This record gives sequence, C-alpha cells and structure tokens, in this order.
Amino acid sequence: MSGCAGIRVRLAASLGAVLLAALVLAGPAAAVYNSGDDWRHVESTLKTLKRRPPSVPVVVLLGGSAARECITTEPAWSAQITALGGGRVRALNFGSSSQAFKNGLTIVNALPAVPTIVLIGLNVGRYTSIPPTQVVSAASSARGSGVYDSHRFHNGQQLSDAAKRGIVRTWLAVKYPRFKARYAGNAVVLRELIALCQERGFYPVLVELPLNLPVVRHSLDGARDRYRRGARSAAADSGIPYDDFIARIGLVSRDFVDIAHLVEPGRAKYQRRLSRVVVTRLKQYGLAD
Repeated sequence: MSGCAGIRVRLAASLGAVLLAALVLAGPAAAVYNSGDDWRHVESTLKTLKRRPPSVPVVVLLGGSAARECITTEPAWSAQITALGGGRVRALNFGSSSQAFKNGLTIVNALPAVPTIVLIGLNVGRYTSIPPTQVVSAASSARGSGVYDSHRFHNGQQLSDAAKRGIVRTWLAVKYPRFKARYAGNAVVLRELIALCQERGFYPVLVELPLNLPVVRHSLDGARDRYRRGARSAAADSGIPYDDFIARIGLVSRDFVDIAHLVEPGRAKYQRRLSRVVVTRLKQYGLAD
C-alpha cells in the first residue's frame, strides 16, 4: 500500500428511505456530520500516526457506521480508559460507513509499529459489506482541525418503534440474502484480519457492536447465530478474546435512532463497558503503564 490511498469511501446512505426522511425532518443536528467525514478521519489520522507515532499504547475500533456512532468522542474515550485504570492511551474510533473486513486489512497495515489493541467490531452488517468504491482524498477534503465529530445521528431523531420494526423487515427481505451470499467470504477475511494483527504484533479483540435488541428480539437470530458461531471459532483458533456485552448494559430502544446506530443516551452506556473491556485487555497484555 502507498500511504493511505487504498482506503475507499462509500458516500451512499445506508438506512433507506424511511430513515432518510426522518433525518430531513429532524433538522440542523444531522448537518454536523458530512458524508464521507468518517473515512476522511481514518485516512488523515493514519497519515498523522505515520508521521508521529504515539508514545503511548493505541486502541483502535474497527467497524461500520454502527461503530462510528457508539463512542462519544475520542478524547473522552481515551480519558475514560485512563480513569478506569488503563493508563495513558490514544483511543481512536475508525468506524466508518460500510467498512468491510477488507478495509480493516488496509487500516491495520497502515498503523505504526507501536503497542496496539485492535477492537474488531462485529454485527450482521459487516457480513453484507463489500469495500466502498469511491476514493476521497483527506488532503483535499479536510474540514478543519477541531475534534472529530463522528456523529450523524442525535437524540431527538429516533424513529418510532414501528418504523424500526419496518427496518428489520426490510433487512430480512433485502440484506439477508446478501448476508447468505457474502458470509463465507467475509468470514475468511475476518480470520485474515486477525492473523495480520498478530503478525504485526498487535492485540486483536472481537467485540459485538450495538444492536437494538428490544426491537429486533429474535428476528435476526439466523444471521446472528451464524456469524457469532464463526467468530467464536475464529477467536478460539487464534487465542484472542471475543467480548459480547450488548445484552447486559441496559440499552433500550430510545438509545438507538434505528436498530443499530446509537444516540447520546446509549453511547455513554456502550462506551463505558467497552472502556472496561479495553482496560482488562491492557492489563492482560501488560500495556497499562
């Protein structure tokens, strides 16, 4: 790979007409996030890390837009990990729209050779993804030097539970066939991603990304059971952790704008438990100061 040019960007919306209509009605809050900002953040941050590798351990979260929305801010996440006993770290949310496991290979290859925990986010969407097709230059598309705001969705934009159940039905009709067709290939690339992390001396950890279980209930069990079995097997074969805590942190439907993307009430719940997972692994691997 030459620099970060291999990282691709998908600018299309991912939630369908119902959610897009809701966001239009929601007003100015949605305008804070600009399409492609998440991928620009990944690319520009990797370039910065290459120029100035951190002197503290790095924590990187990989995943699609559900991962992008599950952390408050990177500085707040880093500070929380420190406050919970993990020592000083640089925590980075590389969650970005339609991020495939193949994109993860590119990202991991571009990380500097410093102690790094790579949190590989899992959900049904990661097994329907194919790599985005449009390249966006971080240099030509930078939007200021302030703290990165990863949030497209905000409290007050939540869909009704009826609309959320409609998204579940649409997923089963449209995306479940894609899941079935693409599962095997993505499962192979997940194992490649784990292996690459280990080859580079990093510490991969599989983590479940948020899901609106109060609405979804058992509707997605077929897809979820399949990928979780495969992920548990990959984790066991590689000797790495697989952390699944989303059913135990009190997430309710209003914590989600839809069925996978958290808003402010839910981010704090998920981030705190994820921070505790990170602290446990930092101590396990001798990286907590």
